[in-house]
Amino acid sequence: MRLFDHHVHTDRSDGRVSLEARARSVAERPHGVSDHFPYRERMRTDDDVLRYLDEAARLGLRVGIEYDLGVAPPLRRSTLDALHYVIGAVHQVFLDGRRIGFDVAGAYLKGQLGSGPFRDAALFADAGLRRRILQATLEAVRDGVERVGIDIVGHPTFTPVAALGDPEAGYPVEWQERLIELCRGAGVAIEVNEAYRVPHTAFLVRARDRGALFSVGSDSHGEISPLDRTDEMIREARLPRERFLDGRRRRAHHDRPDAPSAASSS
Repeated sequence: MRLFDHHVHTDRSDGRVSLEARARSVAERPHGVSDHFPYRERMRTDDDVLRYLDEAARLGLRVGIEYDLGVAPPLRRSTLDALHYVIGAVHQVFLDGRRIGFDVAGAYLKGQLGSGPFRDAALFADAGLRRRILQATLEAVRDGVERVGIDIVGHPTFTPVAALGDPEAGYPVEWQERLIELCRGAGVAIEVNEAYRVPHTAFLVRARDRGALFSVGSDSHGEISPLDRTDEMIREARLPRERFLDGRRRRAHHDRPDAPSAASSS
C-alpha cells in the first residue's frame, strides 16, 4: 500500500509546478496539494483559498493548505471545513517583538548550504533562547490545534534546534511528550517530513507508543520527491501503516461528505 503524500506545493505559492501537472503526477504516487497560507498576493484571503480549492478539486486533487502558525490571518470556519485537510506548520517565532526565522536552519537541514557546520549555531547555543523558541513553537501548535482546527502538524520538530546536532539532546523529553500528547489527544496527525528529515526516531517511537496518528509529507516544491528517507524513518520507528492519514480527515468536528478524487483512487 502506497501512503498518501499530503504536503505538496504548487506555483500557487512557492512551488514550481502547476496544479495541472500535480493532477497528472498522482498517477506516480497518491498525493494532494497544500500551498502556503498566507503567501504574497496569491493566498491572502478566504476568497483566494476557496478559488484555489475549487480549481484544484476540479482537477481531481485532494486539497489542503499549509497554514503558517503564528502568522496566518484567521480564515472562516466554513473555508477551513471546505478543505480536505489543513496542515499547520511553524516557520518562525516572535520573542520580545523580534522575529526568529527558521529559514537558514531549514536550508541547512535540506543540504542546501553545503557540508559545513550550521552557520547560526553560535546564536542558538544559548540554552535560554532554545527553551523560549521551543515554548513559543509549542504555543503556536496548540493554537493551531485548539483554535484553527488543524488536521496535521507539518515538520513538527523543525526549529533551529534541529540543526544543532543530536535532536534527542536538543529537544527535552518533556517537551516532546507535551507536543505528542497535544496531537494525540486531539486526533491531529504528526507529519513524517521527507525534506527536513524530522521527527527523529526516538520522537516517532514515543508518538507510536502513545497511539498518535501520522501523515506523510514530502514537502515537494518541484517534481514529486522520492520518499526514501520517509520510508526509512517509518521503518526504523516501526510505525503502523494503518495510523497514517489517507487524504481524509479523522478529527470528528471536521467530518464532512467525502468527495471522490483521482488522488484517492490512484
